[in-house]
Amino acid sequence: MTEKREMSDVINAVTKYRQSDETLLKMTEKALGKIQSFFAKELSGGLCNAVYLIEADDEKMILKIAPNDDAEIMRHECDITGTEAEMLRLFKEKLDIPIPELIYFDGSRTICKVPYFFMSFMEGGPLMTLDPRPDETCVSIIKREIGVISRRISSLTAKSFGIPAMPETFSDNNCDFVLTLFHMLLDDAKDKLIEVPGITYDELLNLIESQREALNEVEIPCYIHTDTWDGNIMVNDNNFIGLIDFAAILYGDPLMNHDFHDFSPEPRTDFLEGYGKTTFSLNEHIRIVIYKIWQRLGMIVERGYRGYEDSGMYSWVLDEFTKSIEELKNII
Repeated sequence: MTEKREMSDVINAVTKYRQSDETLLKMTEKALGKIQSFFAKELSGGLCNAVYLIEADDEKMILKIAPNDDAEIMRHECDITGTEAEMLRLFKEKLDIPIPELIYFDGSRTICKVPYFFMSFMEGGPLMTLDPRPDETCVSIIKREIGVISRRISSLTAKSFGIPAMPETFSDNNCDFVLTLFHMLLDDAKDKLIEVPGITYDELLNLIESQREALNEVEIPCYIHTDTWDGNIMVNDNNFIGLIDFAAILYGDPLMNHDFHDFSPEPRTDFLEGYGKTTFSLNEHIRIVIYKIWQRLGMIVERGYRGYEDSGMYSWVLDEFTKSIEELKNII
């Protein structure tokens, strides 16, 4: 058997549970059976999981490994690897969307001490990393497709608002669920002595609570993808290939889908047209801004848990968070 391994520049986070060549081979053979040739390369993607390109005989796959049990992770990140594997299985069965195929999931903790899964490889690279970046016409087509995919994912309804792997977060109303998400992030921040810019914890919670009526206008929870950023959009030869990373699926308000509250001043028109919603009521606008605040708060707190080598990573989000707070105050 031939074996080789290459390393590329990767984002180093303390949550990544890297494995030896020997263990990677054993994990692969558990999934596929005995193999003759083996190649493993750690990929640059993944801000929490260790991610590898695996080539085994004629099979080309992606391996994602959960964080070590000893790693400090944020409260909402319970069983994100198991969640992603289940969403890949479910969406492949229920929806016509371009995503990887789940090849093998192992939660036994025998060969590897944490859960992991293999999924099919997609050619190309993340939109975020392409140099040169596709022109705006190509990007517009891609973002429209993300709108279509987001709408299809949100066609699936859930029984409760909540985090799929955390029944303790399940709620019969959106406001209580959103407050749970904020409480979890603020508790994570307290544990790491992270200050939230421009507002106290209690003031922030009271601000969100004051919009209970607007939040509870949505009554039917659906599946939502909160992480369709450019790092999870696969592109090859300027063509959209598919969407990856389904760990951040929630049961919630469709307007919580990532591209409704991304970092553009307003949601992109191409995304909205693909999704099929181009106008918003005042209450919908209020909810979108609340989800902006939640997203930016999560990125602020995340820095305290990943141990990134670049201590300034996401520092620009501090100003975005403050702007979103002011935006909400100005429209309510």
